[in-house]
Amino acid sequence: MARNVGVDAYPEGWVAVARAEDGFDAATYRDVEDLWSAHADAERIFMDVPIGLRTDGATARDCDAAARQVLSPHQHGSVFPTPVRAALAADGYEEAREIQESRTDGSLSPFTWGIMDRIAELDAFLRTTPDARGVIRESHPEVCFWAVRGGSPVPYSKKQGGFWERVGVLAERTPATLTGIVRAGRSVTSTAVAPDDLVDAFVLAVAASAPADELRTLPDDPPVDDEGLPMEMVYWEPS
Repeated sequence: MARNVGVDAYPEGWVAVARAEDGFDAATYRDVEDLWSAHADAERIFMDVPIGLRTDGATARDCDAAARQVLSPHQHGSVFPTPVRAALAADGYEEAREIQESRTDGSLSPFTWGIMDRIAELDAFLRTTPDARGVIRESHPEVCFWAVRGGSPVPYSKKQGGFWERVGVLAERTPATLTGIVRAGRSVTSTAVAPDDLVDAFVLAVAASAPADELRTLPDDPPVDDEGLPMEMVYWEPS
């Protein structure tokens, strides 16, 4: 089995779960360059962060709209507004929100502002690192859980019951997940990595490891942005 990786942002950087023949391994990285250096030989790296960005436009990205639709009515709020690229250069939240509102029919949530540095970091990296394009792809944990569960969203993982329900959903499809999460909990020592960050990275790693013919995208035929980056969310639809 080729190595495949799932990545989630956390306050101090990135938490990555790599799946290979011998199981799962987890580690944290300060920046995306360190992440890429560690996993440049991976077949796929699925990341929970917007990649293809709009310049302007009255409507949301097609992938965001499609994700909200499949996650409605209870979990569509987990798909946060994606910033236009110009907003990444803003000095503060108010300026970023003004840029967003002047170029789109929507605004920018405080949560999106909270991960703007991660979005900008990955955007700059992909624009200057051609080898990473096509390997690093945008995904979304909630969409992945929805698909793995057969088209039914899974309760949020911030509470203990929701966390273990998600672990159970993954373990039904990939039994090694249970052992992998226990190992990850011991090897990832940063207290800034929350349990839901880990389980999100795990579902992305499981999705990234799927057979190519079982991978799907939202939307089916993703457009690209002005930099040629696809505006998509990739997920695994088990056969």
